[in-house]
Amino acid sequence: MKKIIALTVAGLLIGAVPSQAATLKVASDCTYPPFGYQDANGEIKGFDVDVARAVGKHIGSDVEIICQAWDGMIPGLLAGKYDLISASMSITAERLKSINFSVPYRSSAARFVGPKTTDAKPVTDSGEPNPNGVAGKTIGLQRSSTYGKYISDKYPQATVSEYDKVDNMILDLEAGRVDLIFAGPIKLDNDFLSKPEGKDYGFVGPEIDDVSYFGPGVGIGLRKADTDLLTKIDGALNTMFKDGSFKAINDKYWSFSVLPVSAK
Repeated sequence: MKKIIALTVAGLLIGAVPSQAATLKVASDCTYPPFGYQDANGEIKGFDVDVARAVGKHIGSDVEIICQAWDGMIPGLLAGKYDLISASMSITAERLKSINFSVPYRSSAARFVGPKTTDAKPVTDSGEPNPNGVAGKTIGLQRSSTYGKYISDKYPQATVSEYDKVDNMILDLEAGRVDLIFAGPIKLDNDFLSKPEGKDYGFVGPEIDDVSYFGPGVGIGLRKADTDLLTKIDGALNTMFKDGSFKAINDKYWSFSVLPVSAK
């Protein structure tokens, strides 16, 4: 009888441990094309989604994408709603206090966009923040992003307007409710500047890649306790960088590489 009970308990314990083929639940921002979005049929697509699915394939796991609002990403991960975050989340010292990240798979930077007629000068000719150049201006940025702290620290004389979606702050820029917007240059070019409605707008100043604020790049987020999973994900990404599978995903969306310098 004891032997039967022992075998039963062992079987239950084995069943409680996720196998390598177990489904990974991955949170992504489904309102952030081309990184994550839902098409007309409700199918979830995008660059971050493709990366997550490819990583799952490399480690032998199915992937279930869960749409999650941006400001609930980390709380949801810590609460166990999903296993990973693949949502263009920058690796920063602040976020590393609560979660871990994979090796970076995309560069992380920011840039201002405004009307071509703007008199704002947020960055000096030498590339330094110029707070006097935006004094009295209103700057739009995404809520709970790395951009907020940078703007508040570097541009205290400006007014900040926060948005849940990049699309909404673009609309406010067009309506004149904000003077500048501040976000990732890939997103801003893809969603706005490259389209007809963006013809009267442009980048204002050079790209800003302050690692102390924006980190070394974008990574896949996961709980600190999941060290074995982190090893598998890092291995999968490094393999993808070398075997061309990451490049295939990259080239599906852009004609240039978005990999950070450290991964090239």
